[in-house]
This record gives sequence, C-alpha cells and structure tokens, in this order.
Amino acid sequence: MKHLILALTTYLALATQAACGTALAIGDCRPPLMWLPVVLALTWFGDARGIVWTALIGLLVDGLAGGRFGVEMLATTLAAALTLSLRPDEDVRSRGAWSAWQFAVIGTGLVLSHGLNSVLSDGPAVTMASLVTLAGEATYGTGFCVLSSQAVRLFHQPEGASPRFRT
Repeated sequence: MKHLILALTTYLALATQAACGTALAIGDCRPPLMWLPVVLALTWFGDARGIVWTALIGLLVDGLAGGRFGVEMLATTLAAALTLSLRPDEDVRSRGAWSAWQFAVIGTGLVLSHGLNSVLSDGPAVTMASLVTLAGEATYGTGFCVLSSQAVRLFHQPEGASPRFRT
C-alpha cells in the first residue's frame, strides 16, 4: 500500500510542480514539490528501497527538466545516499529532529541538482546568491513536508496512539 501511495504522491507532486510551480513562488523561491515524495520515500523506507524510489523519482523529474538527462536522477540518488544515515530513528518523536533531517535532504538535493546542472549542462554557476535562494527553497519544501505530515496526522491516528501526542 505504501508503494501505491508513494506513486500517487509522486505523480501529484510532479503534476503540481509542472502546472503551477511558478504561481506558488515566493520571490525567487519556487516550491521544490518534487522533493516531497523523495522525503516520503526515505521516511518510509530507510534502506535500499528508499534509494531506489528516489532514483525513480529523479528519473521522472529528468523527463520534465530542461537540462541533460540523468542529472536529476543522480542528484536525488546522491542526496538520498548522503542523508539517509542522518535520518532520525523511528522512535524519535521530536518534530524538530525530523524537520532538520527533511531540510537536510531537500537542501542537499537542491544544491547537488544546481551544481550538477552547472557543471554538466552549462547551467548558471553556483554563487552565494544562488545558495541563499536554494536555502529558501529548502525551507519552503520543509514547510510543505511539515504541513503535509500534520494533515496526515489530523486525519489518521494509529490505534493505541495517544490523542495528545500523535506519532
């Protein structure tokens, strides 16, 4: 069931990114919606399955990106491999630890994607201004992750979970 939900989430995130990504922009920061299913895949599957899912999501994004084919897949796979060891344990209930990890995944992926596009596709160079913009986009994406997880918790509470602190 998780695989089906992840596939649907990936489709919805990529369709929303393509349809109205610029309309949701705040200044220069566009929402990195394609990173939401990446974070979801790594949250649910903290092993090789999560990395395979991120590679597949990156491959789908490559079909929508205007750069060299394979750059986004490489960026998502490397970001997953680099940040998976930082993932909090399942029993960690601190929302701050999970949010920091989500920011690390999204931020690392955005920097890798921008850097690889700069080197391999003759895209814009990585500058301090672009890093600040990417940090804003990572914060924007982390906000979407927090909002979506809160929405899921609002509608679904596992049996036996305390109503005061939902996990």
